Amino acid sequence: MTKKPARKILSFSTTMRNPKRIGQFLAVLGKFENQILKSSTIMQIIKSVLAHRLYRPTSLNQNKELKEKFDSNEYIFSDEELERIIEISPQQHKEMGFEHGWESRFDTWYKLMCEFGFYYYTKYEKILISNSAKMLILAYCDKENDTFKESVDESVVGAIFLNALSKYEVGNPYKKNLNHNNPFKLLLSLLKRLKNANLTPLSVKEIPILLCWKDDNANGLYDYIIHLRQEIVTINKTEFSYSDEFIYEKCLKLLESTNKIRFKMSQINEAVDEHIRKMRITGLISLRGNGRFIDINTNENNKIDYILQTHKAFKGDYLNDTQANKLAFFNYMAIVDSFLVSVTPISADESVKSSKLNELATTYTKDFIKQELLITCNKQESKDSFLRLIDKPLRLEFLSAIFLKQHFENLSVIPNYKSDDEGLPVYTASGNKPDVVAMDTKVQSYIEVSLIRDRSQSTLEMIPIARHLKELIKNSTDIRKKFSVFVAPNIHDDAKEYAEFAQFKHKIDICCYAINDFIKKVENSAEWLQINDNLKA
Repeated sequence: MTKKPARKILSFSTTMRNPKRIGQFLAVLGKFENQILKSSTIMQIIKSVLAHRLYRPTSLNQNKELKEKFDSNEYIFSDEELERIIEISPQQHKEMGFEHGWESRFDTWYKLMCEFGFYYYTKYEKILISNSAKMLILAYCDKENDTFKESVDESVVGAIFLNALSKYEVGNPYKKNLNHNNPFKLLLSLLKRLKNANLTPLSVKEIPILLCWKDDNANGLYDYIIHLRQEIVTINKTEFSYSDEFIYEKCLKLLESTNKIRFKMSQINEAVDEHIRKMRITGLISLRGNGRFIDINTNENNKIDYILQTHKAFKGDYLNDTQANKLAFFNYMAIVDSFLVSVTPISADESVKSSKLNELATTYTKDFIKQELLITCNKQESKDSFLRLIDKPLRLEFLSAIFLKQHFENLSVIPNYKSDDEGLPVYTASGNKPDVVAMDTKVQSYIEVSLIRDRSQSTLEMIPIARHLKELIKNSTDIRKKFSVFVAPNIHDDAKEYAEFAQFKHKIDICCYAINDFIKKVENSAEWLQINDNLKA
């Protein structure tokens, strides 16, 4: 029996938290464009996902031989080995319209991307890929060499997600949610109203209200938030002192439900984190107050005003979940707005970024930054309310810059990540720039940080590092020493060999450090020159 539509909390799939994974999964599916989605096609897609190591079945831990092959990114699986992985990894999973097991796992991977208008699929029909999806695939995939790029222009990725989220609706044929609004536009409108009234931005603790809001009435939402703030001050005599239970009860009322099994408090908390991550991909949302509040990035006011003034809406019945209506929603979401995807994001003034870096180098302790560097590189999850909302590649650039600033008083540290109006990081450094530039009276140097662990360090990192360093030496007229530093969770032997080759062939120094060694070296060096053992102070 078909379930009756009900009010639900806005919850993006946590299967695809990282936009990089979305881009890579799309690249796999892109090869099957216009093919009929039969069971055999689904299994070919699944094999390709496994071959690219985008999904790791837990059963591999019980098979030493296949586990070792899976852990080696250089190993190429045979079709028989992929069949074996599928065979020993039954998926206890069922999605509507798909067979129990691996077919349903396929749908779990890809259905959020349908909602974003990246593609449309249903069994026994052609797989359709939108132009926005193709743009995302090009951002992440080197089609000529059939490999994934390590260096990606994240502002391009942000523009594509901005295009999708500017149109996305909570009530859509995939969700059958009685709540119906454009959550991104609703958020921007609320934040703009708070700013115009000179009020504190939206507290992270207030976000669940937005996620349960039933319509596009931004004025009503604003009034609700103001009343909520007044109520909590009356109760606790302190602003923003909301307990999880207090907000949870408010959410249940908005959802017109008393069902605490259907709507768990933990579900609401998880949805908040995922909502912030998705909204921040666009570059229009900034964190304030050490991650306790979110606000508009005033550097992007032109895009914010454009979205608020542009009226886009799905014309179909959002509660109609027929395939024809899902296809209509895909066609609506697939439209690319040339303004949103072409306007270059504005980074904060370099002085603002530098000022924020100096502030954080003082605010955070050296030990805290050291531990967060290790957490980021060791595949652990940060418990810091601010840092955990920053994707790890960007977080590594950010933390590395703070770490250097803390330890070398006379070192000029210039990170190249793109930042918001407060100088906080939004996107990683673009591929044609080093992650961090470090200079003093004796040294000009480039620092590159990466989470890559395997031999691809040599091709994806070391070759560009050498090229940038040679350009620096060629174009520089001063006599300061010049070298580059490469930092990763571990250093592969191939990367070490390339550094030796570059020193012999090109007479350039690339210092390679595993994160633990880099931390120790920095802590034991009185000046930046000492980071390079080949040079004398």
